[in-house]
Amino acid sequence: MKKITWFALILEISPLVSFAVLALLHPVGDPQGSRNLLVRILDFQGTYWMRHAIPVPPPLLIAGLLLSVVLWWRFRFPAARIGTVAGFVLLGLWCLIMVVPLLVHVN
Repeated sequence: MKKITWFALILEISPLVSFAVLALLHPVGDPQGSRNLLVRILDFQGTYWMRHAIPVPPPLLIAGLLLSVVLWWRFRFPAARIGTVAGFVLLGLWCLIMVVPLLVHVN
């Protein structure tokens, strides 16, 4: 795979990794109130959007997905198809997770 397709895939997976690292570093409380800068950055990258019910996907996920789509459609990199599929799957999972607060709020 070309290096840029690996970069796009890493961008797409980074919010998922930030969830896992944040769960280990800061398991309770508000991560934005933490003294640790790494915890606040990881929170902003992944969970901040969900906790405040902001209907915007994590920015790095969208950046990686757009880069993969452009590399696949425009430049015809066959390896970018993997990143595109992974990006759409992760975006679908994010949409599924965002539906839960909406359903809880409605009921």
